[in-house]
Amino acid sequence: MFRNISKEILFVLFISFTVLTGCGKKEDSAENNSKNEKKSGGVNSDLVIKDDKGTKVNLDLRPKKNDVFKYKMNALTTSKEISPMSGDKELVSTQDINYYYTEEVNDIGSSGIITYKVKFDSINITSTVSSSDSSVKMYYNSNIKDSVYGKPDFIQYNSIMNEEFFARVTPKGEITEIYGLEKVYENMFKSLGDTLDAAQKESLKSSFGKEAIQAVLQQQFQMFPDTPVYKDSSWTRSYETQIMIFPVRNILSYRLNDIKEENSQFTIKIDADLAVDFMKKEIKDEKMTYKIEDAKTGGKGTVEFNLTRGCVTGKQTSTNIDIGMKLSAGGQSVKTTQNVTTALNIQLVK
Repeated sequence: MFRNISKEILFVLFISFTVLTGCGKKEDSAENNSKNEKKSGGVNSDLVIKDDKGTKVNLDLRPKKNDVFKYKMNALTTSKEISPMSGDKELVSTQDINYYYTEEVNDIGSSGIITYKVKFDSINITSTVSSSDSSVKMYYNSNIKDSVYGKPDFIQYNSIMNEEFFARVTPKGEITEIYGLEKVYENMFKSLGDTLDAAQKESLKSSFGKEAIQAVLQQQFQMFPDTPVYKDSSWTRSYETQIMIFPVRNILSYRLNDIKEENSQFTIKIDADLAVDFMKKEIKDEKMTYKIEDAKTGGKGTVEFNLTRGCVTGKQTSTNIDIGMKLSAGGQSVKTTQNVTTALNIQLVK
């Protein structure tokens, strides 16, 4: 899955809430303000605190042991390119992926670390590459064993289907470990006829690594700041990554937009905006110079989180990246333009 998926969701990750860690001014703890605060009753109601400044929330992940969550994740990526390699015509590529998966709270440690048992129930993909005079479309459905099912690009998807593995997640929503993939790797080796030596198996496991699976699942798990957040207050988070080969700093601005209590359930809504700063716009290697001449980037997102159940119930993010680039080598140069848009939609089905 996940070698291909990691490319598909690369730009989605820029707006993802999952990179958020605590920042900003630390608020007084609930314990220190207990004399002046009023709390509602119910499961996890202690996470919502009212004081003379307003209503604030300790943003923690607190599901109950044996709780089961079923999710649908849709990741849509559209890429448009005009370059000499495309005959100076617009080449459009789209990849639309639906993941259906189940998470069961297997254990909750004394420090609040949550262990989820995870299983992918089905995956389907539609890929299209088109230009002004041609179009190629391919479908994959993990539930249908047709001619596409056996293609090498889909071995990783087939191998993980309906196989249980585990994810450890902090109370702040960060996945710290993926483990229990032995059966998945065994399926992969069998699909290749068990012809691989030890080094080749390790290489395959590395390309289909825990990090890639973690990156996919982390999209669902909302990472929270360490300190309480008041309603209508904002905080920021910046981190460094890459767009293609260029180092960038992603600056995320968050706002706790709403806190609701209905039917003894507390829910919150967070809004986010993304700005991207290119730290370096020119990269040289032994053969070529890559220079960004024009760049427009940005993104938005919202997340809905049920504090009472301890789970994300909905998340939508979108990004848009426009890049004009010049490639130079041996005294010659060509120009390319690329546009990549992404849309990520995650819903709690049950």
